[in-house]
Amino acid sequence: MNSTSEQHTIHNLLVNDDFINYVLNPNLILKEMWEEYLSLHPEDIPLMNEARRILLGELNPEELTNEEAYELEKNILNKCGLTVS
Repeated sequence: MNSTSEQHTIHNLLVNDDFINYVLNPNLILKEMWEEYLSLHPEDIPLMNEARRILLGELNPEELTNEEAYELEKNILNKCGLTVS
């Protein structure tokens, strides 16, 4: 990940329930919503592709720093209603 703003945007996608469902369990409504978003914001396509790769397990873990991996795990667990010790 390159810049702080880029990390923040990827982070926002990774904890966005609509984006998570769009990637992992897509339906017509989510597909149309994200396609419309991308038509209005084509500059976000690379960020969304990277976030998609993370969610699908296609990104090598060594590409994330320990802090990024911990924050991602913590946010996913929090979204699931689990606490992190």
